[in-house]
Amino acid sequence: MDKRLDPEKAQEVIQEAVRLQQEHESGIPQAVLEASAEEMGVDPQHLREAIRRVEEAQARRARLRMQILIATGVLVGLFLLNLLYSHSVLNRAWSEVRYYRAQVENVIQRRESLIPRLEALSQQVSAQQRAQLEALIRVLKSNPEQAQALVLQLQSDPAFRNDWMLSRLMDEIAGSENRIAVERKRYLEAVARYEQKARQFPINLARPILGYPKQVE
Repeated sequence: MDKRLDPEKAQEVIQEAVRLQQEHESGIPQAVLEASAEEMGVDPQHLREAIRRVEEAQARRARLRMQILIATGVLVGLFLLNLLYSHSVLNRAWSEVRYYRAQVENVIQRRESLIPRLEALSQQVSAQQRAQLEALIRVLKSNPEQAQALVLQLQSDPAFRNDWMLSRLMDEIAGSENRIAVERKRYLEAVARYEQKARQFPINLARPILGYPKQVE
């Protein structure tokens, strides 16, 4: 059977419940805490000192948490800035490598385009000149790095110097060899610059994340 309260008592109970709820939500009043401590024989002065120490410890922990958050934010910011900076540096250096590699390939292709002209011209000259041109063609196909020396040798031959078509073609081959040497030198310099930057700190930390190679293959 339900216990019934008169209206006045019910109102008092409700008010007390509200007060207890408010105390629970806002914390225990210090006076209540001191009264409880006094009942247990604790000196109120010691209680107040304990409260002060606890509050200071809580404040220190709060400051530490804030410092950790700030430090974490700074580190994340620095990491992102390093990613942007490293991408800019590596992208520029890598673009140079690709550009000069393409230049080397272009001048090599230009030299290779001269071979059919040499082959056609070799059918129109004397047997001795044909043998020399065929030797040059073989060198250009198999060991083009040695072609420059052979071209210089042929250019010193009076028979080649006096033949306008041969002389002009030798000049083109010699010019292509010079351009290849120049572009290859520029390419190797670009590779060296890229690899140097890829090893630098803090770029070397961001490079693997950005997907750039450590060395140029």
